[in-house]
Amino acid sequence: MIFFNGEPSQSSELSDAILLGDGVFETLRSYEGRLFALDSHLERLELGLVDLAGTPIPWYRREKIIDGIERVLRRAEFPSGALRISIYSDGNWVLSHKEYLPPTKGLACTVIKGGHERLGYKSSSYSARLRARRYGEQKGFDDVILIQESGEVSELSTSNLIALVNGSWVTPRLEGGALPGVTRKALIDNFGVKEGKLDLTSLLEAESLGAISSLREIQSIKAIDGKDAPSSNRFRELQESFHSWILGNLSL
Repeated sequence: MIFFNGEPSQSSELSDAILLGDGVFETLRSYEGRLFALDSHLERLELGLVDLAGTPIPWYRREKIIDGIERVLRRAEFPSGALRISIYSDGNWVLSHKEYLPPTKGLACTVIKGGHERLGYKSSSYSARLRARRYGEQKGFDDVILIQESGEVSELSTSNLIALVNGSWVTPRLEGGALPGVTRKALIDNFGVKEGKLDLTSLLEAESLGAISSLREIQSIKAIDGKDAPSSNRFRELQESFHSWILGNLSL
């Protein structure tokens, strides 16, 4: 189902901003028609809009977006969904909601080294990240771990990362190229995860590794470039505790 400018639509005349990816987006998980951390996602989206335009956007109204979200959620016929909010520089906005099946297997990842720009928000033109993931998939991997030229670990192509290092949960720091993810912040604020500087050796020696995002919550990373990554009871405990915590903090 597609909502275009707040109305159900099967198709629409696409503007230049949409065709060129001149916009920002957020993706949220829905649970029985309710959402986790909607305000946090909208705040990041709004910061991205201002950065994109260089000035506050006069036509943006949060209440209109929320009204559209409520309407699209009411039409859902599935228990778990992926809601995407896309807003473009010309004022057009799109909501899409589709069924989402949570992952049940760990990720096999490969490492890609190079400069990875950190915007602080999700740009509609996400081609560099998707190109990196496609590269990994073509090599037989599920995803890629992005590492800066300095050797510092950033994140996965579309997810943040956590590592259990010497008994403590660590997530790559923002200065190392990580996106300020909503799930990342929730884990830092409520589950004792700390920001830190990680390198490839840290990952390969970690007691557990996980990919974190609003959709996947916490998914294990089972291997890096063919080398198995361990998974501990601490990982499963965090995974279960975080899922329960999310269900107790839903909105709408």
